[in-house]
Parts: sequence; C-alpha cells; structure tokens
Amino acid sequence: MKKYWVFAVLLLIAQGAFSQNKKILIVSTNRDTVVTNASGTFLKEMAYPFQYFTDNGFDVDVITPKGGKAAIYHWGETPEALNKIWKSDLFIKKTSNTLNPTQVNVKEYAAVFYPSGHGQYFDVVEDERIASISGKIYENKGVVGTAGHGAASLINIRLSNGMFLVEGKRMTCFPHWAELKWMNISNYGKLLAFDMEEVLRRRGANLVICMEETRTNKDLTLVRDDKNRIVTGSFASSAQWVAEQMVAMLKERK
Repeated sequence: MKKYWVFAVLLLIAQGAFSQNKKILIVSTNRDTVVTNASGTFLKEMAYPFQYFTDNGFDVDVITPKGGKAAIYHWGETPEALNKIWKSDLFIKKTSNTLNPTQVNVKEYAAVFYPSGHGQYFDVVEDERIASISGKIYENKGVVGTAGHGAASLINIRLSNGMFLVEGKRMTCFPHWAELKWMNISNYGKLLAFDMEEVLRRRGANLVICMEETRTNKDLTLVRDDKNRIVTGSFASSAQWVAEQMVAMLKERK
C-alpha cells in the first residue's frame, strides 16, 4: 500500500511537470497605430503559430502590456485557412482577453513566441515586466521564438546574471534594408526609435542577415540555434516555420 501511494504521488508530480510544459506564451501589443498608420501585431504571424501550437497539444496564452484586447492588423489576401483561425472562438477569446504581466505564472510556460508588427516598438520593447517574464521562461530551460520584427522585443531582455538574452545567440531578424525599402507603416524606419538590427548587434547577438538578392536563401532567413534554444525567422512568411521548429525543439527535450 505504501509503495502504491509513493507511486501515485510521483505520478501526480510528473503530470504536474508535464502540464506546466504544455503551455506557450505569445507576446502581442496594445498599440494599434504608428502615428496614423494601422499597426499592432501582424495577423498571420500570430494566427498560424497559434494554431500550430494548439494543434500540437499546447495551451496558448497571449500577453500584452495592459491586458485586454490585443492590437492585431491585417492587409493583403486572407486565405481560407487564415480566416478560419481568425474567426475561431478560441483565437477570438485569447486575443480579446489577453493576460497582463501580473497574471502570468512563468513556471507554467515551456516557450515564448514574439510575432511581428510595429506596435511592439511602442509598448512591449520597454515593458520590463514582459522582459522579465520572457527571461525567466528562458532560464527555466524554455524556448524563445521570433518572426520578423518580433526580434525587436528581445533587445532589453536580461538574464539573472545581467547578460542580455540575445548575447552570443545565433539568430536573425527583419533586415534593416527591408525596413528602409518596404515598410511604409514605419515611414521606412523614420518613425521607429531604433534600428533593431544595429541594437541586436550591440547587444552581442550573432546575427545572420540576408541581403535583398539573397532573401530567398533559407540558410540566411531561418535560424534554429539548438544549443541556445532560440528559433528566429526574418520575415512574416517565417512564422509557421518558427512555430514548427519550436514545437520540435520542445518535443526533443522530453
């Protein structure tokens, strides 16, 4: 009988640890404009990873600095698969009722994902509480993933030893040349407080950056750093791949 109870207790502990490892935190923003340009978190960079995480058995929570409704924007075509996620009850619930930093128990999360969008430049980047949450998830052997501009929100995350999270990490981000050429939302970089690529380098990141003529080279736009548990992609189209690699990394850890 005693052995049975010991086994039962150990099983409950194991189940608790497993359940804690079955949650992923997505970081979004409350900022829905850059001056007069609609912004926030780019829909497909949140929706596709959100669905992939949930399809693979992970509970997903969304956090913003203020909580409440996440600022999500979309432009261009809306494929049927994207629209289905966007209109789903779970996605609407999670993005309409995001957690604020005081509601997050870092021990529950196995990973944190930062989708792209310019809104984060105006609230998430400077939010010390979210930076602390992500740092603690990482130091608890968690995985960190970003797509496109999502890497901008990593610049102020410090670990308990005072080092920046990105220091020594092999990673990529949305290229500065692309900001200057393509991003009318930011008035081609003029409305942003910093050049993400330049700051990441100063923080010690081992950046892999494509040039315009090499932007189709996946070796330069999709980076998985297994040693340091970080997965990054350069563009909006990278988000699905980042989610897939994060899940693979988490499953390989078990």
